[in-house]
Amino acid sequence: MEHAEFRRLFGANPKRTEPEVLAHRTGCAECARYAADLERVDQMIAGALEVPAPSNYRKPWEIEAERRSPLRWYALAASVLVALTIAGGTWLQVRRDALFVELVDHANGEIDRMVTTDKRTSEDKVRTTLAKAGARLTHMLPVSTARTCKVRGVVAPHLFVQTPDGPVQLLLLTDHHFYVTHSTEKKGLHAELVPVGNHSVAVIGASDAAVAQGVSMVNQSFDWSP
Repeated sequence: MEHAEFRRLFGANPKRTEPEVLAHRTGCAECARYAADLERVDQMIAGALEVPAPSNYRKPWEIEAERRSPLRWYALAASVLVALTIAGGTWLQVRRDALFVELVDHANGEIDRMVTTDKRTSEDKVRTTLAKAGARLTHMLPVSTARTCKVRGVVAPHLFVQTPDGPVQLLLLTDHHFYVTHSTEKKGLHAELVPVGNHSVAVIGASDAAVAQGVSMVNQSFDWSP
């Protein structure tokens, strides 16, 4: 079983017990950590929601005392809110990390194309490739290769772009939106997720300098049609 398939299945249901899922978890330290993170989030959410409800019956003086002392319920509500906020943040981080793993694996699968070259792809081909995902080019880039790939079953234009600090790969993600840029380093590659409107672009390269150049290009070169 591949890492991406394990994370997709386990992310959908952290209580999976299929033999192949359990076997991959046992044999892969990185996916085992991912699974443990998801289980921890699951437990946090369950714990936050397991709040005992008050009994239906209250003696008159108990009702009056409770009415005059709402602080206990405010504290309880605040505790639940904090727990859910922490759990939600951890959940998003785990999901984002899983996406990073898939993107880096995809980039490594085509690493032979990420080379310094004078070859350039025509602007028409670049625009046609982007249009398949509803995206458009606002500023021409030094693209050496333009491909149409898929990420999680959704069309993702895949561009190999030359920068002064080395080549980078750009994957346009129509169905993924982030409010701020996120970065990571995995399997020898540096990667950033760059928000572009309601969409994102993954920039992947061999160095931080090359990725920084790619991010600068992304910020002035892409848009999605309404």
